[in-house]
Amino acid sequence: MTRIVYSLAFIMISTVLCAQEQEESAIQNEFRLIGDSISFPLTIVNAFPFISGEVNGVKGKFMFDTGHKGALAINNNLVSLSSEIETGNGFVASGQKFEIYTNDNVEEVLLVNGLYFEDLKKVKSANYDFLQDGITPDCIGYIGFDFFKGYLFKLDYTKRKLTFYKNTPGREFLKDFLAGENVLTILDFEIRNLPNIPMIKVKVAGVEMLGLFDTGGSYGLLEFTDRDTERLTKRKYLKGYGKDGYDEDLFVLNNVAVSKKLTTDFIGVHKIEESGQFKNAIGVSEDNLIILAYRFFSEYKTVWDYENRKIYVLEY
Repeated sequence: MTRIVYSLAFIMISTVLCAQEQEESAIQNEFRLIGDSISFPLTIVNAFPFISGEVNGVKGKFMFDTGHKGALAINNNLVSLSSEIETGNGFVASGQKFEIYTNDNVEEVLLVNGLYFEDLKKVKSANYDFLQDGITPDCIGYIGFDFFKGYLFKLDYTKRKLTFYKNTPGREFLKDFLAGENVLTILDFEIRNLPNIPMIKVKVAGVEMLGLFDTGGSYGLLEFTDRDTERLTKRKYLKGYGKDGYDEDLFVLNNVAVSKKLTTDFIGVHKIEESGQFKNAIGVSEDNLIILAYRFFSEYKTVWDYENRKIYVLEY
């Protein structure tokens, strides 16, 4: 059985968290960001970024997963919850399936930088034992897109730091999030079925593919048609890179043009298997696909501006 987990998560439910404004000084009853800007220290485990915290006194780490649409999801295999009601089912891109529950009695959530939430309602939970088994045994859930709606963020794997900036007209004009940075390129991305999945067109030696940005995308993932695999392999743009410690095949993809200004290499990425279900869920019809994840984020700082559909690629 594969040990690879790529955690682009899809939840088939009808319930949606409703956002409302909170006073910055108040304890929040909804799991979402407040304030103008705020930073979190990151822990990187097996290519995935985590934010430390605790739920109802159980300490652990939340995966910061941009592929997860919801604000918060709790791993009920690790955290006991008293009021779960089954509301649907979901799956992640690497194939694991699970039942989804809704909870109206999550007493408290504490994050590593001091943010504190209590009496949370309509919080999702599921058995994420595959995250415990495949990545880290103290994974207590996900933090996803709805947590930071209305914010852009800077992802810095070298400093292991995640910083959010509230979208405002003044910030859009001043771009203080780029102060002191060397911008290598600006990527205009598109959104299809899901608002949390940025997509761009990239190219290798005339072979076009769709690129997806996802912090939950492991080291990076590839999918090509047999014809394009043969073409790229013959021209030595695509090469085998041996096996990793879990006996999974690794690959190198060279000369990937992510924009007119930036061409890069991906060394040590995996291939996607059986991707049809998740491609359909996010509206991908292209045959060739690359998920830009750890190998990209460890080479470049990125700023993700969902409101203006731009990703700024910055030099470390």
